[in-house]
Amino acid sequence: MNQVRNSWVAKENREAAGFIDAAEWEEVKREGEDTIKDWIDEQMHGTSVTAVLIGNETADRDWVRYEIKKSIKRGNGIVGIKVHSLKDKEGSTDFSGSNPLKKFVVEEDGDVKTLSSIFPTYHWKRDNGRENIGNWVEEAAQASEQLSGVQRRSVRRIESIAEGLNFDVGAVIVLGILIVIFIEKYTDMALLKSSESYIFAV
Repeated sequence: MNQVRNSWVAKENREAAGFIDAAEWEEVKREGEDTIKDWIDEQMHGTSVTAVLIGNETADRDWVRYEIKKSIKRGNGIVGIKVHSLKDKEGSTDFSGSNPLKKFVVEEDGDVKTLSSIFPTYHWKRDNGRENIGNWVEEAAQASEQLSGVQRRSVRRIESIAEGLNFDVGAVIVLGILIVIFIEKYTDMALLKSSESYIFAV
């Protein structure tokens, strides 16, 4: 979101790469999977930290997953920032989503760690992101330096039980109703509100 990006680049000696503009992203997506991967890889060039802005659906976005995995493999740190409470251009906020870093692990000599245990996730408003984002980025870069090459190469996504189909009928019906209500209420919200990410150079 612009609030996050602008708070970063407003300070001296800072730059941000990989800001995902909605129109540019839609154009890239039309080119196919290989083009998307090349584009994401290009945005990461020369950076050391990837900021994942976490909205309601971020954890389920395929390309967010790709960015997280690619970031770890290339040695980037990751900072998770919850942005669901920020207003979009329509003045609306969103529901809190799950943390995608909890679904990725690294491993060495049988010691398995989730990315969420290595890289903290912050709440942009509650944790005063405007003032503290610089510290978050530096901490993410330092945490990444503690990962070994073996750990970085081992990064993978794990499936949670909740992602299976072990729901009873009643729960499915209730969930379906909630989804319909949500779609009807928020159908005009910006698509990227819940799945943006930035790549910071520090």
